[in-house]
Amino acid sequence: MSEWKERRIARTYRPGDGREAKHSLLSETLLSLIREEPLRERTVLDVGCGNGRLTFALAEETGRIIGIDWSDQAIEQAAERARAQGLSRVAFICCDAERIDYAELGPIDLVVAHLCMSDEILRRAGAVLAPGCCIAFSTLHKDQWKESGRSSRFAYGEQDVETALAAVGFEPVYLGSEHQILSFAAADDALAYLEESGLVSKWKAESRWEGFLAYLERGGRELTIRARVTVKARRRSAPA
Repeated sequence: MSEWKERRIARTYRPGDGREAKHSLLSETLLSLIREEPLRERTVLDVGCGNGRLTFALAEETGRIIGIDWSDQAIEQAAERARAQGLSRVAFICCDAERIDYAELGPIDLVVAHLCMSDEILRRAGAVLAPGCCIAFSTLHKDQWKESGRSSRFAYGEQDVETALAAVGFEPVYLGSEHQILSFAAADDALAYLEESGLVSKWKAESRWEGFLAYLERGGRELTIRARVTVKARRRSAPA
């Protein structure tokens, strides 16, 4: 069993930090883990691809790459970009990653995902991948924005990941977590950060806003602005 590799960064808020926040950046660790595989010989499935951020990062390195997402608008935009760039080995398909049988997409040698993972996606990846093939993904850690009192349904803790992988026959090759924590001198600074980063309306819609205000009223002065779980695992011959 691979041991968890943890990286934790803590710093103090400076005015303007929120304007520089990039919450959906690709993980360099994830890219490195994917590129360990002989991509030119692989058909890669990018699950929950959105507008193709990870798909396009790998497009010229793979034998073929397929991006799937439930958003027809995101898929249409990604497909148009692929056509404009003349990427003939890239395909985008609008579908529900938790419902489609991945075998319907043809042979798949590697499953990847950026900020989209669930037990059902893992189960479907395990069903389509042959023994020895890999899944590699970076998704939200449960600690992401934990100070708001809510966690995303796509978020995992360390034990959650290990349990979910084992249940569908994956052996971890790499397990890592990353936390970036911002501290504030005053509650107003925390609110300024959220305003700068454009999170206020999103948090209100997701019922995070009131929870964070209550946290600040209790004297809380930190925010976990980035928390990720990054995983690479290889398919065993049969589920444990």
